[in-house]
Amino acid sequence: MNVFDLRSSLIQDYSSYISSFIRIRDPKIKDYVDQSIDQGLLWPDPLIQLNPTFEPGKWIDDLSDEGVLQKECKRIFRRKQAPDDFGQPLRLHKHQEDAIRTAREGQNYILTTGTGSGKSLAYIIPIVDYVLRNGSGKGIQAIIVYPMNALANSQKGELEKFLKYGFPDGKGPVTFERYTGQENDQEKNRIMSNPPDILLTNYVMLELILTRPEERKTLVNAAQGLRFLVLDELHTYRGRQGADVSMLVRRVREALHANHLQCIGTSATLAGAGSLEQQRVEVANVASLLFGDTVHAESVIGETLRRATKENLLTDELFISELKSSIQNLDLPNTYDEFTHHPLASWVESRLGLRTDKESGRLVRALPKSLTGNDGAGHELSLLTGLPEEICVHALQAILLNGYSIANPETNFPAFAFRLHQFISRGDTVYASVEAEADRHITVYGQKFVPGERDKVLLPLAFCRECGQEYYVVRRTRDHESGSELFLPRELNENRDSDGGEPGFLYLNQDNPWPEDNYDAIDRLPDDWLEESNGELAIKKSQRKNLPEVVRISPDGKKGETGQRVAYLKAPFRFCLHCGVSYGARQSSDFAKLTELSSGGRSTDTTILSMSLIRRLRNDQDLLPKARKLLSFTDNRQDASLQAGHFNDFVEIALLRSALYRAVKSNERTGISHDVLTMKVFQSLDLPVEYYASDPEVRFAQKAETDRALREVLGYRIYRDLKRGWRITSPNLEQSGLLRIEYASLEELCAAEDVWQNTHAVLTSATPETRMRIARVLLDYMRRELAIKVTYLDQGSQESLRQLSSQRLIAPWAMDENEILEHSSILFPRRKLGDQDEYGGNLYLSPRGGYGQFLRRNTTFPEYHDHISLDDTEEIIDQILNSLRIAGLVEKVVDEKNDVGHKPGYQLLASGMIWKVGDGILAFHDPIRVPRMPEGGGKTNEFFVNFYQTVEKQVLGIEAREHTAQVPSAQREDREARFRTGELPILYCSPTMELGVDISELNAVNMRNVPPTPANYAQRSGRAGRSGQPAMVFTYCTIGSPHDQFYFKRPGLMVSGAVTPPRIDMTNEDLVRSHVQAIWLAESGLSLGASLKDLLDLSDPANLPCLDFVQDALNSQSNRTKAKLKAQAALSDIESELVKTDWWNEGWLDSVLSQIDLQFNQACERWRNLYRAAMNQLEVQHKIIKDASRSIQDKRQAERLYQEAKSQLELLTEAENIVQSDFYSYRYFASEGFLPGYSFPRLPLSAYIPARRIRSQDDEFLSRPRFLAISEFGPRSIIYHEGSRYIINKVNLPVSDTGEGFAVLRAKQCPICGYLHPISNGDGLDRCERCGSLLEAPMNNLFRLQNVSTKRRDRISSDEEERLRQGYELRTAIRFADHGGVISARNAEIHFHPQGVQGEAKLIGKLTYGNSATLWRINLGWRRRANPQQFGFILDTERGYWARKEDDQTALEADDPMSPRTMRVVPFVEDHKNCLLFEPNEGLELAQMASLQAALKNAIQVEYQLEDSEVAAEPLPSGDERHSILFYESAEGGAGVLRRLVDDPGAFARVAAQALQICHFDPQTGEDLRHAPNAKEDCEAACYDCLMSYYNQMDHRHLDRQTIKEYLLQCSQSTSTSSPQTISRTEHFQHLLNLCQSDLEREWLTFIEKRNLRLPSHAQLLLETCHTRPDFFYEQEHAAIYVDGPHHQYPERQQRDQTQKDCMEDTGYTVIRFSIKDDWDQITKRYPSIFGGNA
Repeated sequence: MNVFDLRSSLIQDYSSYISSFIRIRDPKIKDYVDQSIDQGLLWPDPLIQLNPTFEPGKWIDDLSDEGVLQKECKRIFRRKQAPDDFGQPLRLHKHQEDAIRTAREGQNYILTTGTGSGKSLAYIIPIVDYVLRNGSGKGIQAIIVYPMNALANSQKGELEKFLKYGFPDGKGPVTFERYTGQENDQEKNRIMSNPPDILLTNYVMLELILTRPEERKTLVNAAQGLRFLVLDELHTYRGRQGADVSMLVRRVREALHANHLQCIGTSATLAGAGSLEQQRVEVANVASLLFGDTVHAESVIGETLRRATKENLLTDELFISELKSSIQNLDLPNTYDEFTHHPLASWVESRLGLRTDKESGRLVRALPKSLTGNDGAGHELSLLTGLPEEICVHALQAILLNGYSIANPETNFPAFAFRLHQFISRGDTVYASVEAEADRHITVYGQKFVPGERDKVLLPLAFCRECGQEYYVVRRTRDHESGSELFLPRELNENRDSDGGEPGFLYLNQDNPWPEDNYDAIDRLPDDWLEESNGELAIKKSQRKNLPEVVRISPDGKKGETGQRVAYLKAPFRFCLHCGVSYGARQSSDFAKLTELSSGGRSTDTTILSMSLIRRLRNDQDLLPKARKLLSFTDNRQDASLQAGHFNDFVEIALLRSALYRAVKSNERTGISHDVLTMKVFQSLDLPVEYYASDPEVRFAQKAETDRALREVLGYRIYRDLKRGWRITSPNLEQSGLLRIEYASLEELCAAEDVWQNTHAVLTSATPETRMRIARVLLDYMRRELAIKVTYLDQGSQESLRQLSSQRLIAPWAMDENEILEHSSILFPRRKLGDQDEYGGNLYLSPRGGYGQFLRRNTTFPEYHDHISLDDTEEIIDQILNSLRIAGLVEKVVDEKNDVGHKPGYQLLASGMIWKVGDGILAFHDPIRVPRMPEGGGKTNEFFVNFYQTVEKQVLGIEAREHTAQVPSAQREDREARFRTGELPILYCSPTMELGVDISELNAVNMRNVPPTPANYAQRSGRAGRSGQPAMVFTYCTIGSPHDQFYFKRPGLMVSGAVTPPRIDMTNEDLVRSHVQAIWLAESGLSLGASLKDLLDLSDPANLPCLDFVQDALNSQSNRTKAKLKAQAALSDIESELVKTDWWNEGWLDSVLSQIDLQFNQACERWRNLYRAAMNQLEVQHKIIKDASRSIQDKRQAERLYQEAKSQLELLTEAENIVQSDFYSYRYFASEGFLPGYSFPRLPLSAYIPARRIRSQDDEFLSRPRFLAISEFGPRSIIYHEGSRYIINKVNLPVSDTGEGFAVLRAKQCPICGYLHPISNGDGLDRCERCGSLLEAPMNNLFRLQNVSTKRRDRISSDEEERLRQGYELRTAIRFADHGGVISARNAEIHFHPQGVQGEAKLIGKLTYGNSATLWRINLGWRRRANPQQFGFILDTERGYWARKEDDQTALEADDPMSPRTMRVVPFVEDHKNCLLFEPNEGLELAQMASLQAALKNAIQVEYQLEDSEVAAEPLPSGDERHSILFYESAEGGAGVLRRLVDDPGAFARVAAQALQICHFDPQTGEDLRHAPNAKEDCEAACYDCLMSYYNQMDHRHLDRQTIKEYLLQCSQSTSTSSPQTISRTEHFQHLLNLCQSDLEREWLTFIEKRNLRLPSHAQLLLETCHTRPDFFYEQEHAAIYVDGPHHQYPERQQRDQTQKDCMEDTGYTVIRFSIKDDWDQITKRYPSIFGGNA
């Protein structure tokens, strides 16, 4: 496989696809766009990354002879391929040998190396060696923990090769087992009764081993005195998950009495700031915290690299001469020895493989580099050798490919293994200033203003899909300050009114301007906007509000008397002011009418890229069939599901269209008639029976019936595909010019003068050619609107077609059970009668309509020169239809006597249609819809013309599947197996496949979004090319995602793969509590069973109390006592950290254990509510079913809801695979926070997915964390699962505490600081608890969002671009935890220290950090609603249905009939998050606050390697009133970074410096760098490389990087000083100063303050235990401070002081004395844990 050719063809296909949709009328814009794309706007030069060669270590045999390894290791560790293979000797890498020697010394160690470096051997060998020396069968001696089951499965396979292959009966001297929850009961029992030496597991299973009684009796007992604990992929343990695992390690050590436990970690290359030694210290510190045991810096083992080729001095003239000669002659080496001495290979390794680290002198991996471009290796080589760059690039490609074909004889691995990394982005759109066409500024780089001209706004453009006329996409609003009208940019799909203004378009065309008076343009208006009044054409009253309005706009976007003359048109886009194409009122989506630079979105782009790659791989005969596949990653499960459905739909349409094309092509001369059409397409499609038959082995008559079923479905699909424009992103064959429909005998009819002799003069005088044209236009119109008489479109026949399909066919060829089938319409030659109830799907051909207008045009009948009146037109239409009836082309299907308008109804006869092949040059032109033909004629889409002609069998059998945690594990494993063999060629997966799954040969990996961190990127890209073959990795960067676009501009940062060590916060109260409760559960011996029905008394449905044995365990004092001792031991090494928090105190552990009963019962509440709601639904619906007075419809609805409730009860209590279910007891208690949660969503909400009728699928629940669920599971939102779209149509109704009525709440939110005040009774507080401001009226009818139900809508189609998200207005409110009535939060002040300036630092801001603060996320309603002051949604309080949105065209009224009992409610969710409030000291303008919010959020993400979704930022109290910015860690459990901004004095300054860099300023000097790296244009105020993003569109008008420069510069030179109390440090210092009782005490306190050391918490506090009042006291550190004056020198006073000190130290206090003579600096440095800082 030539990876460079593969890349070129991929880019060529993508470029062809993108360009094929770009139709631009203005030549200046067109040239600019073409040039930008040619210059790599959407695909920068690919990066090449060479896999380095590792320094070899010793052979296993040598280490064994040396005594480092036991003798048997020689036999075990060999390269083996089969069970009877004794293998070849194994040589280690140097880093593996280093690890083995460290292990022999008994040290804890970390191995941090790149992918493919053999990390697992570095712990497997020492473990096996230990077991061999100490004897097998002595219990579990090593536990290896993997972050994913897939890794454990993979490692099990590797261990089998070493420990089973080559041994009799496959029984080696050391035993191992995998125990991850995938095992069946038989396997579990075998492992428990016969524990292995080595246990492979995951952290969740290890948690269960410690807490489930059956495992405690067996495996825990067998593992006493455990010797090894390994954490694989250490870098993945970040945030909450890392802290959970860290606590688990401590509990393992305690539970297993593992006093000599050796801890080992492996990780991707970890690299923090600073030198190699500093990085090792940082990694050692993180590992020590994770393991709860010391890891020395020297025990952090990195990779040792060496050169494969001979090193040459790049300045050596002789070498340069040889290098030049080797390029000119391109004499490629044939042997490994020749290769290692080849000058070009040597140069490539020096530039693309390795570099020398300046500080350590070690060889390290070179940064990835492109071959092309100004910074590329080709350019560099050209400068060195003087040869043309193209020749150098060609030579580089040749030597790289040559390096793959030559193997190192020692390792059998290619001399050069490399990956090609291509980043690809989607075309956003063109932006332009509002000026004359010749003068306006044009750019493809979105920002607010024209660079260098702040008085000129940039507005986005969209282009008419028919003619390419450009329109400015705007929102019309008023400037709050000046009151003048203003036109602001908006997104094309935001076409609903809102408080942000009215959406619309600006039309500017100086050659074809819109007239001031719309009556002067009456011939340019859509025909259905006009009516006849007094014999004259007039504009309908109903359309006058939609007429274009001519306005003048100045370059700053304001309307005025002067400025550029444009026409303003309201959204949605109703017609093109240039070409006249018009759209019906129901076509509200402007995406179908206008295009930006990319016609599709991320889904179509990914589908096109995936399709291109798979087609190329399938054509590559050098590749094995199992290597012709693609693995694609996305970070969201829903996106994986959407993408798989999108791809499959695209493939099905492509196959159908290409089959139809081949069928008409093979009958080129005669065409195909209706009677043989489906048979011809069926034959052309030539599907293997297993692709479409429900029974693939079917034969004889049943096979014929199955084939008939497919032909019938194909018939429907073929005719359905004639309807115009139903697939926007993939034009049909007719739009592509590849299909022509001709009409039998039409030519003869038009030439037969006798047929026309008694008709209107206009027809009799017309030539046969003119008659042909007008007849064809009418027939085409009927055909494209499906007014066709054919059984496939007959409503009566479609029901039997649906049944036939469901019995005989399988997806994707079967009819979808929810598919709404299109049926034939009927054409009536008259207007639609508005006062009559007429079927809206029929066609009405009135004289005033489009066809009538077409007939009256001057150009239609060139032979006729008289005026044609409306009456004439009606007569002409009737006569044309009658003539066509005579020729048998149309049929009268409704008699005029049966029509309300007394006109016959016609349909086009399918038998009269002849299907013929087109040449693909000219697209079909519809003169009715598009009166003016675009310049140059209707162009076809070149990409699709080529695609339909060539796709043929290449895509047959190509299907994609999703692979995510929401797919049942059995299906996942089946998909993995099929993917391994290449039978399933495309897998769209969430990070489930990131680590270790064995997927055999893989050459290509795609990422649908940029991964969160370089570690994720390294893991995902590392899935390809594992055998050393060249690999292609391409990453799609979404427009509008700051994270994606940051790395699109800087791909090297992502590809280089250096990972910052994970951050772990062990002081989260909820986390520590969950582990203490897990310890209690283990000590109690209580089994939680399989489901909560095993714990609760279901015979008492009102209360559902705990069963007696459960209650006994909860009440047992001895259980609590045992748990306390174990918990104290587990927490002992982090107690020094815990005492610094505001929640920990001596009695905390007792308090938690005393509340076990309460916490356990609270955790059961969600299950109880679900159970009660389902039972309640059963009872209510049962009553309705039995109620004789209810209607049939009510009863049917009740039966459906009754069955749904039964299914939900089964899911709660009796799911078949309950252990994998969210309602498995242990998993349930983890999700509720009672037990450790690890990576499970905490307090999730569930969406019930009903089983589908057509497949043996079970009912399911999808879970989401609450903060996602408030929008993802919001009213009538869409979710994606297994190829289908589901709508959230219903919520499980909560029953109020009394059991009657409906539970709602009330709350107030502070209008100044956003602080939350829930109201329990009365009207609540009048003033804010936090800031003292007056509170406003409460929010009422707050409804705590419950679990929801869904209804299947339809199959995912290839028109689905992004996940359909409903636009909700969400508001967040915060409430800090409170301990003892005091708000619990840590405060820090940000002080600016001007460089080189003496004097006091300036206070510029405050930070308040809340650990597990309460956040409410409130859904106030649709973002665009008629009344912005009216909050909430209407809910049916009897049935739980959400009312549909007023303008929701898609919802069918009959879907979910509402009962009369409704209420408007405001849904909300509550959660606990780590939060940080940032408040500038001086009030900043709204624009500054909006800009700061964007800059700081992006900077936190970059500084701490987080992705967009891991940290959220919102203004408080609201977007209009911004007094502070709330940041919260939105990822599960938090990433542990926000606290560092308060605790680390320099952290906020570093984030501010990063923010300056993001805003294009030099963080050191403040110099304006004007733009991002690699950007082509200067940024004036804000652009998509700095502050603008898809997520903050509503703020775009406020964003301006210049307004925050000075403030950020001050922040970057600031220090954060935290105070222990909730008041500020300054206030706290003053308070302590007031309590001082001597000048010496004041002097000491000032000394502490000036050095920025930690201030005491109290002054003059009486400690009653020793009857003493120290001068100062540090509460969390338990330290008493005495500042001794001269009188303490007297002996009797010294005696008294000593007695006091003894008493206090016996009680556990630290006593520190500062005398007047002491060196106070020295004393504070002695106690850094107390005084902090640099003490």
